[in-house]
Amino acid sequence: MKKYTIPTNIESGAKRYMEGVLAGLEDTGILETVDTAALDILARNYSMFIKASSQLELEGMTITNQQGNLVAHPAIKISKDAQTQALKVMKEFGLTALARKKLPKMEKEKEEDSPFEQFIKQGKEVR
Repeated sequence: MKKYTIPTNIESGAKRYMEGVLAGLEDTGILETVDTAALDILARNYSMFIKASSQLELEGMTITNQQGNLVAHPAIKISKDAQTQALKVMKEFGLTALARKKLPKMEKEKEEDSPFEQFIKQGKEVR
């Protein structure tokens, strides 16, 4: 697989998260080139979730609309939608506790010893 490049225009928290995700996925060896779009979706939606959540922390959960009524802050929907999309991708890659439990256990392939290595270990010729 060609090396995946994390988008540069995402929140720093999302960038750190994606660095961890990539390290974990690369260790498993399941990443393929076709996964880059899904990884972009994860990175951008997680970044959007962080940004919308930060905005809500600063401005509160409600705003006053043009009619003077108190209504839910629009960032609530943005945060919820981004979280939903990010979680869908996370589940596909086994990045949640439940999703990991459902993944089949992958055993690392044991490399077979060469005839020379077998000879050294056993002290006799193997053909």
